Amino acid sequence: MDGDYFGWNLLLRTIAHDVQSDFDILVAVVHWYMTRKGFSCLGIGCDNIYVDTDKGSELLPDDWNAQGDVYRLRYVRDGELFILTAVKKEEMVALFNLIIMKNMDVKNVEFKVEDTVRGRTGSLTEVLNDAPNVLKKIDEKLLISQAEQDSWKAKEKARRERHDLDDEQSSPLEVRGFDVHRRFPENPFSVGRGDLDPLGRLGGGMLFPSPDMPFAGGIPDPGFGIPGGLPRGAVPPGARFDPFAPQPTNPLRGPGGGRPRGGSPDNDHFPPPGYNDMFM
Repeated sequence: MDGDYFGWNLLLRTIAHDVQSDFDILVAVVHWYMTRKGFSCLGIGCDNIYVDTDKGSELLPDDWNAQGDVYRLRYVRDGELFILTAVKKEEMVALFNLIIMKNMDVKNVEFKVEDTVRGRTGSLTEVLNDAPNVLKKIDEKLLISQAEQDSWKAKEKARRERHDLDDEQSSPLEVRGFDVHRRFPENPFSVGRGDLDPLGRLGGGMLFPSPDMPFAGGIPDPGFGIPGGLPRGAVPPGARFDPFAPQPTNPLRGPGGGRPRGGSPDNDHFPPPGYNDMFM
């Protein structure tokens, strides 16, 4: 059966002079089993920064059990960083937490030390009571399986792709759910904007609205200060300029007192020549 626990004897030999308690043995067992599952130890501490140049090891680092009642070890697998925390609790209970630093998910398992550890030297079956069940508990409750990690990575990839797609669609040409009753105010400063929208939802086109027409969409007419319908600023200060239309006599009517601003022609326009000649 010792063949199923390959690597344990080598690890125990490298740390034999460091082991000071049964709690240390449990930490060593968890570390060894993690390396069997593809994890590599980066050292002690809880630094959440990992770069690809960091090299992991199957061995426990120096001073791994010199951290008091709380041990913290850093691991990496497939480019993802993990923090293992081992805590000595009352009544000789050992609590292990494994944090996935990418999404801060936490898995944990605990053991009653005196019921789990039977010795500090020898093979794994000589060190642990019911070694198969101890490892099964570590596997099911603490470790992130490769299938779980692959599934999580697939979900992350899909989420990033959706985010990238949203970014690509946040343009004037995006085609997403649109309220057909929604209207954008038409004003002279958005001329041509509608040509960017194949659905025509922005309205308008390249036709500049007549200067004597009120703005649509509830925006008040800012007023046009030059006779003939030119906006303010169209004629430089001090320039000689002859208006090409008479000034309105009625503020509610257009140039020359004709049709109201923005309205249709009224009934007081001049009749055509010979209007009263029945022989025309």
